[in-house]
Amino acid sequence: MSDYGRRRFYLPSIMRINRLLLAINIGIAILVLPACQRRQQEAGVVHLRAWTMWGGDEAEAFQVVVDEFNRRHPHIQVHNLAAVEDTKIIRAIVANDPPEIFTLRDPGYLGSLAGNGALLCLDEFFKQSGLKESDYAPGSLSQCRYNGTLYAMIYLMDCFALLWNKDAFREAGLDPERPPKTLSELLEYARKLTRRDANGRIVRIGMMPPDPLIIISAFGGQFIDPKTGMPTADHPRNVEALEWYRKLIEVQGGAEEVNAFQAGFGQEMGINNPFLVGKVAMMINGQWNPYWFQRYGPKVRYGAAPIPYPDQYPEQKNPTWLGGNIFCIPVNCKHPKEAWEFLRWTQTVEAQVLFASTMHGVPNILEARKERSLREGEPWKRAFAVFMDVANSPNARHFPPTPITGLYQYEIYSAADFVRYGTKTPAQALRDVQKRVYREMLFWRR
Repeated sequence: MSDYGRRRFYLPSIMRINRLLLAINIGIAILVLPACQRRQQEAGVVHLRAWTMWGGDEAEAFQVVVDEFNRRHPHIQVHNLAAVEDTKIIRAIVANDPPEIFTLRDPGYLGSLAGNGALLCLDEFFKQSGLKESDYAPGSLSQCRYNGTLYAMIYLMDCFALLWNKDAFREAGLDPERPPKTLSELLEYARKLTRRDANGRIVRIGMMPPDPLIIISAFGGQFIDPKTGMPTADHPRNVEALEWYRKLIEVQGGAEEVNAFQAGFGQEMGINNPFLVGKVAMMINGQWNPYWFQRYGPKVRYGAAPIPYPDQYPEQKNPTWLGGNIFCIPVNCKHPKEAWEFLRWTQTVEAQVLFASTMHGVPNILEARKERSLREGEPWKRAFAVFMDVANSPNARHFPPTPITGLYQYEIYSAADFVRYGTKTPAQALRDVQKRVYREMLFWRR
């Protein structure tokens, strides 16, 4: 599971300093071209280091993938180091000793690393591999491209949908089998489902405030002008999205009440998940939840459906937000062909199903989404299938890779907070974002 929507607290000045240092060190690394690894190798066997984001159960799931690859490819042996943070990978790149393969927990780093020449271009490998663009689900390869060049490969995707508690619906007088279809309906449902105690304090929130990026996407908003490549933070659809976001907070009691209630939430991955304990009636969340629900709250009756769309934009029906597990190869890798061989194998239907069945991610290869074992059997798979189908929507979107993605997302989240508390209007908040990110993008283009 990637951390695509997680906030990153970077200041522009710090970003510039880090970016300049990264560019200088990467330039030195490319000139020196040292070996990617120090391991003594057996004759004819290439050993590759892989640094990946997953820990715990997820690391064990990925190790199964690695073991199967190693069994099938005795001339290439991958050695995985689990639970590696992006910052460690970047330090290794700067120190001129990166692993042959690595993941990016935050895909927002892709643009800055590619822009600094740290990543190997994979276009030629892709062309020679027999893979076709038509094999891929919407929004999968586009997460791996920067300025039109392929710098990464995706191995399973994250996809978001609406989840609702059927018992809460029934209690509020709503049809438990009919979720809201439009965003205006969602507002009304949220109002009816929000419940208070005798003192007027919230004890159940109707709708967990969603990630603002997801709502902007649902409105058909725009982050980057496709013609100029420049930011469009104050696009009219983006403003409409934050206006709806403000209404959602207001119908549930306002920012102070909602924030105070959310402050008491337990961890999502466990028995104290606020949805499972009845504190949340609806939420927009990812495809990993059905498995968690079966594991930690098997008695909870819930449903999964596409994210509601804006009433005034019916062409936006079935919107969803995508993330992904991004794998990269450093530009100065000593064994790029062997590293690509591993990435290529992850794109087979067999490897996709193997990982999806234990990681609970959505396959990025369309054929793998038809696999019956991912849709049938255990009860959680019925809801998981909804996510796989939603991920096929033409309105599936993701944040475009840019060299300023971290700053851009942080500024949008900050704007949403201003709107949430009523200290800025949506238009004013996004105008301020536009000024900052536009200036930063100009700096990158110098």
